[in-house]
Amino acid sequence: MKPLAIDLFCGLGGWTDGLLVEGYDVVGFDIEQHNYGDGKWYPAQLVLQDVTTLHGGQFKDAALIVASPPCQEYSY
Repeated sequence: MKPLAIDLFCGLGGWTDGLLVEGYDVVGFDIEQHNYGDGKWYPAQLVLQDVTTLHGGQFKDAALIVASPPCQEYSY
């Protein structure tokens, strides 16, 4: 059985790509599905949900949780 990783604010899956290579099952959470015009979509199971509405109990089976919230102020 593969370990479960949760990718919060998953975007296009930068964390997820590496986690999949390392043998994790990954579930990503984001408020929207992203596509930046190159045809690339999130590579694992995607849950469209605002992360501020999540409950920690949802992740009791997770071996790893990563969170990379967007930094809009410094992204431009």
